[in-house]
Amino acid sequence: MNTHTYSHSRLETFRNCPRQFKIQYIDKIKAETESIEAFMGGIVHEVLEKLYKDVSMTKIPTRDEVLAHYDKVWDEKWHDGITVVKKDYTPDNYREVGRKCATEYYDRHHPFDETRTIALEHLVFFPLDEDENYWVRGFVDRVAVTDDGKYEIHDYKTSGRLKTQGQIDKDRQLALYQIAVQRDWKDAKSVELVWHYLAFGKDLRSARNADQLEELKRETMELIRSIEGESAFRARESPLCGWCAYQEYCPAKKHLFLTGGLSRNEYLDEPGVRLVNKYAELDGKKADLDLEIRKVKDALIAYARKHEIEVVKGSDHRVLVRFYKGVSFPKREEAGRQELEDLVRASGLWERVSVMSPVSLAKLVERGDLDGELARKIAAMGKEEVRPWVKLSGFGR
Repeated sequence: MNTHTYSHSRLETFRNCPRQFKIQYIDKIKAETESIEAFMGGIVHEVLEKLYKDVSMTKIPTRDEVLAHYDKVWDEKWHDGITVVKKDYTPDNYREVGRKCATEYYDRHHPFDETRTIALEHLVFFPLDEDENYWVRGFVDRVAVTDDGKYEIHDYKTSGRLKTQGQIDKDRQLALYQIAVQRDWKDAKSVELVWHYLAFGKDLRSARNADQLEELKRETMELIRSIEGESAFRARESPLCGWCAYQEYCPAKKHLFLTGGLSRNEYLDEPGVRLVNKYAELDGKKADLDLEIRKVKDALIAYARKHEIEVVKGSDHRVLVRFYKGVSFPKREEAGRQELEDLVRASGLWERVSVMSPVSLAKLVERGDLDGELARKIAAMGKEEVRPWVKLSGFGR
């Protein structure tokens, strides 16, 4: 039996950027850097975990003891691979943000007797379906029980972005963990999900009923199936790219990564940069220079193919180059054309493909619009090809 195991972070990585998912989880390339945000968040989580371990042993640490532990762990775990993307801030700024998160949490919840903690960093591993083909794995920051028997699933967030209540009510992570908690503790009939947004001093709460959890299972399995049916794993550019530890492997960012440390003269002389600059110059005069543009475009396609990149950056423009698999059919006077036309006429497709346009016919095949035996016969008359697609744009567009 084939089983499929995913964590919430894996699923979110795919939704944010399929290419990062491939690099991280399929190619299994280990990141050499760590963002300062992730590092700071990990330290805060570790400090709060120790706090509640102490409380469970009837030891209520002082605020100063908690902060001393925070500083100790920060110093012990700091390493040279930590990167700061926001250049206006220093590591010390982030260190103080983490201290503030721990301090304000301590002050809001001291003496930590609102609930009884029953699990810290609790490992969950559970199936989404009855056949146990699809599994979810993860760690719950804290599971607690109130005096009236309600279970609470707690999660600590050090993010600088506060989600809305509407976003929280649709959040997947803690809802998946609720499924696990209700499997692990049979008396967990009533469950509340709690997000602690530490940088804002706010706690957001939500709940899921049985029908919502069943729908979540179906949606999650569908997402897993779409991941496992994926082949292209395209890079998805977004503001999150600045924090990505895999830019040197990403076809959308590799060229920027490779040229980022060049001096101005070296940069302007770099082959990809010169090609983009030439392409941008010719594109403005393309009515008279179609042949020259074609030559530069072909050179850009060859450059992108050679270096396995999708984005080539020039001085003031960038070129997006992608390769798509498709199907091509014989053109007029080519072998097999007449046989293909006869089949198209006999199947009633003649008008649908604009009186036998190979391009329109290819689109029907590629979209899966044809059924059964007819699709197989027509596809057999074509051949697979990889089509390049090139787009020039200025920065910011």
